[in-house]
This record gives sequence, C-alpha cells and structure tokens, in this order.
Amino acid sequence: MNLEALYEEYVQVKSLKDKNDSHHLVRKLIGKVASNFPKDNPQSLAWFTAALVHPKKKWFVVKLLEKVNPLPKAIYNDLVFASLIEHDPSFNKWFIAPCVKSFGVESVKAKIMALASHPQVVENEGVNKVMYWVR
Repeated sequence: MNLEALYEEYVQVKSLKDKNDSHHLVRKLIGKVASNFPKDNPQSLAWFTAALVHPKKKWFVVKLLEKVNPLPKAIYNDLVFASLIEHDPSFNKWFIAPCVKSFGVESVKAKIMALASHPQVVENEGVNKVMYWVR
C-alpha cells in the first residue's frame, strides 16, 4: 500500500468542486485504507507516525483513525503527543478521541501527564487544551 500516493489522492479528492462527490470519494478512499490499516507494528506504522507532525498529512491520518478500532498501541504515544502540540483546541479532539476510545480515560490521562513536561507541549499549553476532551 503506497500511503504517499493515497494521501495525494485524498488531497485531490478533497479539492473537488462538487462537495457531494468529494465527500463520497473521501469516504471510499478512507474505507479502503482503513480496511488495510497495518497492525500493531511500529515499522508498518512509521508513515502514519511521521504524518502526525506534518501540517497537512495529519488531517488525513486523523480522518482515517476514525475508522480504525482498536487503535494500534504502536501509534498511541505519537497520537497523544500530536494532540498536545495541536495549536487549535477545537481540533485536538480529533487526535485524542480515538485514544480515549481504544485505551480509556485513565490511560490517556496518564499518558498526557507523562508528556506534559515536553517543551513543545509546555509552549503550546497542550495539557490544558487537551484535557477538556478527555472524559
């Protein structure tokens, strides 16, 4: 599965003028990728973890993760970290909600606290922004 090519296809489909067509094609593409989502293997998940810190690719990843359950443990830390460094407090929900769904509130809270002292998290005030969504 060429994830870079699938991401490029996602970008093209998202930019279609006909938003109805765009919506249906995005759903089809996301379903295709989700059904072939790699299992809990850090090597096969490397593209996804790298994409979580990319300003545009991260949105493809979170859209995809809506359909993946349970979330692979190998992507858990990176996803929590991505939620903590997301600047917009309305959007960090997209990163943290799949974690809560797969690993539970207490586990996510513990992971957030473990990452709370990271300089990027502190600079972004990430803990305050994310904890709203951890219920």
